[in-house]
Formats: sequence, C-alpha cells, structure tokens
Amino acid sequence: MPKSKPRKKAVHKKKQARRAEHEVNAMLRGETAYFSDDADALLTARGWISERTQPGGADQGDAWYWMPSQLPAYLEEGEPVPTSVYPSTENTFVAQLATPDGSVPPAAQTEYGSLDELEADLERLEAYRVPAGSWTALPGADEETPANLIDSISEEWELIAELIHYPYTDGDGSFAVVEQAAQDGRLTDYAYRSVLAGRGAASAK
Repeated sequence: MPKSKPRKKAVHKKKQARRAEHEVNAMLRGETAYFSDDADALLTARGWISERTQPGGADQGDAWYWMPSQLPAYLEEGEPVPTSVYPSTENTFVAQLATPDGSVPPAAQTEYGSLDELEADLERLEAYRVPAGSWTALPGADEETPANLIDSISEEWELIAELIHYPYTDGDGSFAVVEQAAQDGRLTDYAYRSVLAGRGAASAK
C-alpha cells in the first residue's frame, strides 16, 4: 500500500522539529555550530542516530537522536520528537528528552559540563519514555498490520515509531510478524533493535 501524503507530511515535520530548534538556539546565542568526534563515536556506537548521516549532514552542528524513545507519527497535540543530544560548546552538551509536541520544558532538558558527565547519564536518557497518559494516538492503527507497515513505510524513523507502539494481537497482528521480517531481511537490524528497545524487550542488544 502506498504511503499517504499526510503520513509523509507528518514524518517530514517530525524530522525537522528538533533540528530546527537546535538551529534557532544557535542563532539566538550567536554561536557557531559545534561538533564532537568523540561524542559522535560514543553515541553512534550505542545506537544513536547522528545528524551527520542525515540528508545535508550536520550543517548546523552535531546532533544525535535516540530512536527507541519515539512516539507514533500521528498525534493530536503536535509532532513528536525523540530524545536528542547536541553540543552547546566545544566541551559541553545538552540533552532534551522526547516530547509529544516538539516543545522542550525545563524539566526535559539537561546540560552537561563534559562528555564524561553526558556518558554517565546515558542510561537514564535511553530508558526515558514519554508517559502514556500525556499523548494520544490518532485512530487507524487497527486498520493496518505489522506486515503492511513494514512494506509501506520507507522512512525508517517512522517505521520504528509505528512498530514500537503498534497494538499487537494474535495472528497477522502479532509481534512474531516483526520478528520474521527481521529474520527475512525486510527490517534492518538497527530498526529491529530499536523496536525491541522501545518496547522494553530484554534482548535489546
């Protein structure tokens, strides 16, 4: 089944939301873009997505995203964004927890004075999930199956989010369909590991 225009629009807005905020923050502070090879090596080794691998690259400075923290693409309140990290100076970093509407309240942001401080807090950042009561998925998920989501969604960010939050049942709607797709190579290893981590599975490594 082809991906709908609303879905394409939603995932595009979602990808731009946190990145746009990084750009605005940099402009308001009057600072240049910051990069950290050490942070990039550390975070990507743990499964964070680097802005360096996105279209256009890290032209506004480095940023990293934790895909297992994502919410469904369709939300009534706004566009969801994953937990992210970016360097605020040459040696300091800012982490922003996943939110359902793209905003970053003070409680969702933490500043770190060094990469070591950030590394010490990564387990907390990676374990964080937006509380279920603070967001609402739009109706329609029960009309699809894991198999046709995998076959129809080409954007890996969105596919991971949809498979994390799919209301699994028996038969065609079971998680076994996702496991089989991973074994058959229809789902990348990274996407499968992210879905497992997002759903709190013990075998998330």
